[in-house]
Amino acid sequence: MFVGDVWYTPIRREWYYEVIIVRMEVNGQDLNMDCKEYNYDKSILDSGTTNLRLPRKVFQAAVTAIEAASSVSPSFSSLSLSVTPHTLLRFLSLYDLSTEQFPTGFWLGQQLVCWQARSTPWHIFPVISLYLLSENRNQSFRLSILPQQYLRAVENVASEQDECYKFAVSESESGTVLGSVVMEGFYVVFDRQRQRLGFAVSTCHAHDEFRTVSVEGPFHGLNLEDCGYNTPQPDQSGLMTAAYAMAGLCALIMLPLGFALCQWRFDRCLLPPGGASFTDQASLI
Repeated sequence: MFVGDVWYTPIRREWYYEVIIVRMEVNGQDLNMDCKEYNYDKSILDSGTTNLRLPRKVFQAAVTAIEAASSVSPSFSSLSLSVTPHTLLRFLSLYDLSTEQFPTGFWLGQQLVCWQARSTPWHIFPVISLYLLSENRNQSFRLSILPQQYLRAVENVASEQDECYKFAVSESESGTVLGSVVMEGFYVVFDRQRQRLGFAVSTCHAHDEFRTVSVEGPFHGLNLEDCGYNTPQPDQSGLMTAAYAMAGLCALIMLPLGFALCQWRFDRCLLPPGGASFTDQASLI
């Protein structure tokens, strides 16, 4: 099941399991972005999505930070996802880890990296940390995501002597999505009755000799709920002006008609019961 405490974040909008991210770090270094950027135009939890998907600005900042923390360069070009297994490179046997380089396509999810079996250098990749709004709206808690989660193993592309991985952090045009690569390290509670999601460390969480998946808190802040992104409402002042103009025009048209109707009814009230015409004989009486 899980170990440690369960930390809860409120569900902002239920139909998407929408949450609020208040901070993001790579290897303990804050990305220093406006927290609304993390939630543009929403942040949701979705077990049907594989990757951790981030809005463009956040994705670019995160990749830059991961590259810097890993001391790797995107200048090396290598294996495409369309290559045949015999062309895959065994990076560990060809390159020293201190100077290892990855192709740009790797960070875009278009290329794989491979190492000899049981030789994947997890320690050169940083921890990604996401801070979620707590039930106490001036507090947050931190989810620590290991490279064993965001480097997704790809099978049947190499020999048994190779282990190949795809970068499972990708760019999104529809907000942040915490997919299965994030959730697999945690025990997640979907509490719809209380409108909240709970996170704890799973008993089968990812770890290595240096690091482990963790859920930690509280971390204090002010007005953290303001990090949620609100879709701008369209400017309706023009529509209101047009509506008032149409209402005024209708009033100008209806006023004379109403006056004419009232005059007609008034004139009818002045007529005698027998009608408007009098005979000559009646008029002489």
